Amino acid sequence: MKIITSLIFILFMQTASVCYAQQTEEKNPKMSKEVLEVIKMGKDAILTLALKSIGGTISLENFTSATVLSNGEEVYVSFRNQYKYLPMNTIYYFDVGVNITTQTTYKNSVANPYNYPIERTIPYFNLTEDIKKDIDFVKQAIGNLEGFEEDIVIRENEDFYDIEVVSESQESSYKIKKGTGKIYDDFHAHLEPIPFDVDYIYEFKEVYFSEMED
Repeated sequence: MKIITSLIFILFMQTASVCYAQQTEEKNPKMSKEVLEVIKMGKDAILTLALKSIGGTISLENFTSATVLSNGEEVYVSFRNQYKYLPMNTIYYFDVGVNITTQTTYKNSVANPYNYPIERTIPYFNLTEDIKKDIDFVKQAIGNLEGFEEDIVIRENEDFYDIEVVSESQESSYKIKKGTGKIYDDFHAHLEPIPFDVDYIYEFKEVYFSEMED
């Protein structure tokens, strides 16, 4: 199951970023004194701190979303690109997680092709106008994506785009013909649930700064 192996980190980032998107009415989790001190810095300052932890010339422009999360004991920042577009013979970092509390950074590369050799420093994804046009073509070919939150990996080939989608319950792959947008060679498989229970109170939830008490 190479799709699952290569996208475990993507799925984790996706889950951390969106699994509570529909729970905006819930209160923030009870936070420790140390976590509260970090949260009081404000979202912009926390994102800046996380970007400094990553290092290099990376900025918010390398990602389409940035979310601050906490389980009450730790603060975590999820930087994400939902649509992961890879031109032929490329490799990028698309998603990065930064644990502010433990000062730990998590990232995983995605390559086209899968066995693309790593001969130099892996760059972070940068959305150019040409890439945006290709992503828009793929989105139009797929159809209605309103409310769609899963990550989509798009690998360019000579005559088609190779598409992969992995959610918590399903793995899908198919091809989209260049020029016509025709979808073919589709494959879908249901995934088994995670073979262990995650204690709800320890899960990371998005921090809603507007709900923080003064």
